[in-house]
Formats: sequence, structure tokens, C-alpha cells
Amino acid sequence: MRREVREIVRKFDYPVKWVEEENLHLTLKFLGEVKEERVEEISRVLREIRRSEKRFELSLEDIGAFPSERSPRVIWIGVGKGREEIIRLQERIEEGLTPLGFKKEERGFHPHLTIARVKKRADFKELFDLSYKSRVFLVDSVTLFKSTLTPKGPIYEPLDRFPFSEP
Repeated sequence: MRREVREIVRKFDYPVKWVEEENLHLTLKFLGEVKEERVEEISRVLREIRRSEKRFELSLEDIGAFPSERSPRVIWIGVGKGREEIIRLQERIEEGLTPLGFKKEERGFHPHLTIARVKKRADFKELFDLSYKSRVFLVDSVTLFKSTLTPKGPIYEPLDRFPFSEP
């Protein structure tokens, strides 16, 4: 997947900050600032959810932007195969964390992989017109990350991994 995304971005010289390869991820729930003592209760919820989750296949396809392609601030690749499964997983995480005081996301969940942040306006039509479809890969776990913002960009540190049941 990483090589495929890298090949796409090398074709263009847009005014964007490309997400570093090691930072590519699909966010299911952004938790914001979390005190260290709360990590275990979050992990407990994720452990419970993963017990009934099965591995599934996922592919990435199509390139788009938030808030829109006319006025992009974030460029992403969407989820094709596995879309229903990832949405269901996100809903379960959302429901599981609500009793812990985490607010439900008001916007609908749009599964995507952020690949770039736009620095200034430009014509991205050629990028958005690209037809893209990744190879299929296996989703077999969820990882809880700690993110630390630095002047050079975010640093993601895995705190715990929650493997799914066998199919």
C-alpha cells in the first residue's frame, strides 16, 4: 500500500505537505487529549470489541478532499472493499467509548486515509480525476495510538494493539 501511495504522490508537484509514509493510518476515532490513567479503560473497551470482530479485506480507492474538491484542505484516498466492515467497526468503537465520556462524532464517518494537507490554493483537478484502486489487504487488528504534535509534524506511538478473532 505504501509504495502505491508514494507512486501517486510523486507524479504531482502540488503545494501540499504529504503525510510521511510511516504516519499513514485510518482513524476510527480521534480521542483528543487523554490523561494517561484513562488509557487502560479505553483499552478495556477495545479489547472487548475485538473479541467479536473478524478479520476482513480492505482496499483503498478514489482520491478526494475535505471539505470539498473545490476548496481542499485535506487530500485523502477512500475505502472501497471493506467499507461496510470498517464503518461497523467505527460505530462499535464510538458506542463503546461514549459511556466513558467521549462525545460521538457529529459528522458522519467517512473512512479514508489522509495523504496530504494543502498549503495553498491550486488546481488539483488532475489529481482528483485519477482513477486509483489499491491492492486488497487484510485488516486484522486495531491499534491505539498516542499522537504528539511537533513542529516537524505528528509522531505516532502505538500504545496497544487489539488483534481480531480468526475468520
